[in-house]
Amino acid sequence: MSGMNNKTEETALPMRFQEHVNRNSLWKEYDLLLLACSGGIDSVVLATLLHKMHPHVEILHCNFNLRGAESTRDEEFVRAFAQSMGLPCHVQSFDTDAEIKKMGKGVQEVARILRYQWFGKVLEARQKANKKVYLLTAHHADDQAETIAMNFFRGTGIAGMHGMQMKAGTLIRPLLFARRAEILAFAESNAIAWVDDSSNIEDNYTRNHFRHHVIPAVEKIFPEVRQNLLDNAKRFSEMEIIYRKQIEKIKSGLITKQGHSFAIPVNKLKSILPLDTIMFEVFRDFGFSAHQVPEIKKLFDAISGKSVSSTTHRVLRNRNWLLIDPIEEKTHEIIVMEEGVESVSFNNILLQISRYEGYRSPDDNTNHAWIDLDAVRFPLLLRPWKPGDYFYPLGMKKKKKIARFLTDLKLSLVEKENQWVIESDKKIIWVIGRRIDDRVKISPSSKSTMLIRLLA
Repeated sequence: MSGMNNKTEETALPMRFQEHVNRNSLWKEYDLLLLACSGGIDSVVLATLLHKMHPHVEILHCNFNLRGAESTRDEEFVRAFAQSMGLPCHVQSFDTDAEIKKMGKGVQEVARILRYQWFGKVLEARQKANKKVYLLTAHHADDQAETIAMNFFRGTGIAGMHGMQMKAGTLIRPLLFARRAEILAFAESNAIAWVDDSSNIEDNYTRNHFRHHVIPAVEKIFPEVRQNLLDNAKRFSEMEIIYRKQIEKIKSGLITKQGHSFAIPVNKLKSILPLDTIMFEVFRDFGFSAHQVPEIKKLFDAISGKSVSSTTHRVLRNRNWLLIDPIEEKTHEIIVMEEGVESVSFNNILLQISRYEGYRSPDDNTNHAWIDLDAVRFPLLLRPWKPGDYFYPLGMKKKKKIARFLTDLKLSLVEKENQWVIESDKKIIWVIGRRIDDRVKISPSSKSTMLIRLLA
């Protein structure tokens, strides 16, 4: 009986694995598969399965040098293991302690960043010679159950409840269908050697705590908790498809693009239900967390100018709107426009300068500045406007502060912040794209004319 069970274990997992790969079209026969291999049982078993059925497999191993002699042992084991199967092996060694100090992050996060940065470089290099290259990891069904449980307690929302994806771009996790016990039985029945990472028995890391304590405690009450989590993952994955479609429909009717910014009407947003969920989905695309939703809601009753920021964007209250714009380092440089210059670029905008003899009839295009050349002195200065700036708007004999001029145009705060001017001899001659100064306008008596065109 024992021999029969061993024989079953030898063949059951490879057959299920092949069926799983074929059913889900994970890769084609001529694709190159790069397997992340730590030397642990999961990645060694996956390498063994792949070696039996796929002709193009290479091994990738990261040595983080965090466990002294044990790290060296793992690297030597993986090299020997790959050699025994005739598989190419790529090894990268990291000074992880130095990187932790440099990044200021935890061990696991730094290791993950280093690992996937290197994987990405290898993928890019190998893709030059191959049509399709995939990175494979050996995450299995028990890892998936742990991930779902952790995501639930982290509060990741519906997106985290389906756990890890089997295939995401160039990343494939082909063992997500198999349980840990099944992998162990296959390794033992086939006398497959592997190495154990001593850090896996410690409770310093969140996953280990869930693996050793949280899930076993729940199993005492609900013995099928792991399978239940996996079943729920499939349901949540299908639910998310419906959820995402509805969210995208709501977002498309709510958000209006305005140049580099996005605008949301406050009253319309306030009336949507369920408000917190919709707001989370709307603002998460701009780097905001669920914890910032209450802060953004406070902008509903705030005065214009109040804002909330993420690491990449800012939500700004502007009259009856919430404006979302990217946080950019505002330039304070002054661009010098010498006489004879034909074009100038700034902030992804281009100015083209033309000169004409005599009078030219000006058009009404506010992106065109028709200027009497005799009324200006070079060099001209191109710069952002600043408080205190004023000019004489075309058609007016009294000066007006640019701040008031922009407010009267009912520009948003973002538009005001991005406004530039051209200065000549300490006088503002053009509020770019808005209006020129009355003192430099052309007339029938003008001897030479300059046209500055604003090209977005």
